[in-house]
Amino acid sequence: MEVAAESEDAARRAIAWARQLNPQLRAFVEIFERAAKAQSGPLGGMPFAVKDLLDVAGRAPTLGLARAPGAIPANTAPVVETLRALGGRLIGFTAMTPLAYEPSGANALRGRPVNPWSADHICGGSSSGSAVAVAAGIVPVALGSDTGGSLRIPAQCCGVTAWKPTRDLVPLGGAMALAPSLDTIGFLARGAADLIAIAEAFSGANRGSPITRLAVARDVIGDCDRCIDRGVGNVEMALQAQGIHLSETRLAALIAACDAPVMTLMQGEAARAHQALIATGGLPATLATRLGKGQSIDDTQLGEARRLLAELAQDALDAAFDAADAILLPVMRIRTPTVAVCEPGSLTFSARTLYELSALTRWVNGLGLPAIAIPCGFDHDGLPMAVQIVGRPNRDVALLKFAAALQSRTDWHGRTPAGIAQPTGEFA
Repeated sequence: MEVAAESEDAARRAIAWARQLNPQLRAFVEIFERAAKAQSGPLGGMPFAVKDLLDVAGRAPTLGLARAPGAIPANTAPVVETLRALGGRLIGFTAMTPLAYEPSGANALRGRPVNPWSADHICGGSSSGSAVAVAAGIVPVALGSDTGGSLRIPAQCCGVTAWKPTRDLVPLGGAMALAPSLDTIGFLARGAADLIAIAEAFSGANRGSPITRLAVARDVIGDCDRCIDRGVGNVEMALQAQGIHLSETRLAALIAACDAPVMTLMQGEAARAHQALIATGGLPATLATRLGKGQSIDDTQLGEARRLLAELAQDALDAAFDAADAILLPVMRIRTPTVAVCEPGSLTFSARTLYELSALTRWVNGLGLPAIAIPCGFDHDGLPMAVQIVGRPNRDVALLKFAAALQSRTDWHGRTPAGIAQPTGEFA
């Protein structure tokens, strides 16, 4: 079969699979009738999906709201154009939390996407639909965004791999802004190997030397649920078997120092970015309250937060890495929680749990670092767990190759939810 025919068949299967599963999973807000013709490139016609906050010419994104709040764009976001130029075929737009400002996947307006591993547990947010689409085998790669963990949290919840790039490596043009100092456009995939060609396209010649030395954030792991500790141990044993040099580092103090300035930027910049929507009074109550917290933050406070993070990115970060090329730590201290615990209005709702989802991810955005989240085993409920490998700026390709080498010797990322039958074919 010719490549063009294989590409057409792959897109057709992905669209059919998306339509079959979407009533159950609510991963997509729009699925194309037919994907556009693929260009020649290393992705070879691979189907992909886009989080519904990126512009595609002729269609305004809904941003997780009931309807699109903006004008129809004339241009397509550069990141989407790049994937098309690499030979990818866009098949649809994935669900997200309203304005990408909620970490569990909740969406009172459109319904929460369903975690393919367990409908009782969250799928993670805000790139919820993209993670579900990859976990269910609909697409091999999906675009998402990450302002405080919005790629890495759903990667853990749904058992897939996430790449949160170095700040500004992937262009933000044509993407909804939440907190511009922290925003990053990134990707979800089954495994890191699926993302290397994409990362190389954005990195150019600046790919970084191979990663051979890893520091384990032992002080952070000590505060985690026991099963998360075990998951990190799984990765350590696999790395030792590869001959990777492991050392220990202390990261808790740096994470704590980043937290206040990161939250100041997130709240203050989000309130500014969406001032017009706040003024309309048409936002969900929980979202309006969350955005309202940033309205009292002034420009002086924002400037001080940026200054503090710039200082931490110099001295404290060097100390945390020490002689290592990258740092290993969990994505979350806790196991994936239930929907009831994360749903405002539920009798068992816990704001503390909602806040905890991004406790170990926000600092990475504050310092502009690249991170790869990869599955590392399963908890006692059979739900996936994940670690993140964090590198110095512009080591993205090296991080992905490091993660791919690890995944070539483990199978956590290759396991699929028992309740979802997997399609066959080259792009399954």
